[in-house]
Amino acid sequence: MSYKVAFASSDGKVVNQHFGRTKQFLIIEIDNKEYKYVETRVNEPSCQEFEHTEDAMNKSIELISDCKAVFVARIGQGALAQVEARGIKGIEAPYFVEDVIDKILNSKVNIIDIY
Repeated sequence: MSYKVAFASSDGKVVNQHFGRTKQFLIIEIDNKEYKYVETRVNEPSCQEFEHTEDAMNKSIELISDCKAVFVARIGQGALAQVEARGIKGIEAPYFVEDVIDKILNSKVNIIDIY
C-alpha cells in the first residue's frame, strides 16, 4: 500500500521550515520499502508577520490533503490541531529528508503512527 508524505523544506534536503512559514512542500510517495519523489508544491505561507488567516491555513492544509503526514521543523498547536483534524499526522522532525525517509522505510512498525 503506497501513501504520500510532505516535507516542509526550503532546499529539498533538510526539514527546516515552520509549517505556517513554508513556501513549498516536497512530496514523496512511500511504497513498502521504496520511495519516489512526486513533486514540489508551492505554498502561500499562512503565517505573515506572526499572524495567520484561517483561509491561508486552510489552503496550506488542502495543498497536502492527499498526504498521510507532514514533516516540519516546527508547528504551532493550533495548526497541528487543524492538520490532524484533516487526517494528516503533523510531525516535528528537523532532520535531513533522506534520514526521515530511511527511518520510515526501515521501521518494523508504521513509523508515522509512533512518531
